Amino acid sequence: MYSENYEIINYKSFIKNNFPNSVEEKNFFSVYSSFQEEKNIIKNGVGLRIIEEPVVIKLTGKDTLDFIHRISTNKIKDLQNFQKINTLFLNEKGRFISRSTFACLENEYLIISETDFESRLYSWINKYIIMEDIKTENQSSKYSLLEFIGPQTNSFLTLLIGDELSKINERDFRKFDVDGFSFFMFFTKENNNQLIYKILIEQNKLIDFYKYLDSTKSVFDLALIGESAYDYYRIKNLIPKFPNEINAETNPHEVNLIYEVDFKKGCYIGQEVIARLDTYDKVQRKLIRAEINSTKNIIDKNLFDDDNFIIGKITTEHLELFNEILCLIKKSSLNGNLELPVNFDEQKIILKLIDADTSK
Repeated sequence: MYSENYEIINYKSFIKNNFPNSVEEKNFFSVYSSFQEEKNIIKNGVGLRIIEEPVVIKLTGKDTLDFIHRISTNKIKDLQNFQKINTLFLNEKGRFISRSTFACLENEYLIISETDFESRLYSWINKYIIMEDIKTENQSSKYSLLEFIGPQTNSFLTLLIGDELSKINERDFRKFDVDGFSFFMFFTKENNNQLIYKILIEQNKLIDFYKYLDSTKSVFDLALIGESAYDYYRIKNLIPKFPNEINAETNPHEVNLIYEVDFKKGCYIGQEVIARLDTYDKVQRKLIRAEINSTKNIIDKNLFDDDNFIIGKITTEHLELFNEILCLIKKSSLNGNLELPVNFDEQKIILKLIDADTSK
């Protein structure tokens, strides 16, 4: 269930009072100003995406590192204090529970991922803790996560923390104190070598911290971006997101996250399925960026061939705003073509596949 926490309600009220054009959908803001303005910010300035209540799980106990190493896909046990790594949690069928960042602090550990109102990851982890010396605490209502995207990001964050930014590497999970604000900073490298810098800050500081960033932005074009503009960015760079592409129906091979699986580390939950898919080239679907000539409101996201068989599924689209989508397509239907005729919502269309390896 969604936590109706005071700080989140306060934040939402702040946005609605200060951004009269903002649009809230399903507990997220799809737009703060306008899609066009926010798209331009991503292309030219610093786009600030705020995840009001991300998943944050605190773990303590001497068995934590070994346990997370055993159940998740990446190599965890060699992490040092104030280091992090992205890792995947999968079910026995090799499908997603979560894509997360695992961070090692001095006396505790944090797992951080996208908002999940059903607390699936927290419940799933606790299910596997039996005799281990591990305590877990769901701290999702304690923190907010800020993501910085765009060509001015590096310069703006240098303004915020100085030359220390240049010293942060892909493994670092650094704590900073700036003008009375304490926060953790790290970055992830996404598809197309896109760097997304992230700040984890206590939720009760979120509004004041946003005001501080806005008041000190100087010459930089810093602005909030909603989920519509963020999806535009994701589509352009083929970046998957929970729950659109990362969910209980997909696996890491299909959505370009296999690089967050360490094939040398040994067992993890779902390992047999993932290894078999890799060894025998049994991956059935591929995440594709495509252009679609339709502005019709989509009801059924499934894509059919002429024999009415499902050959794919649209996972992310905003056709009222732009005509590119993300879709999962059966590899057997690609045949090396850059144009794919499909049927959806009782109309025949041509998918123009962009920057896609369409081989089987």
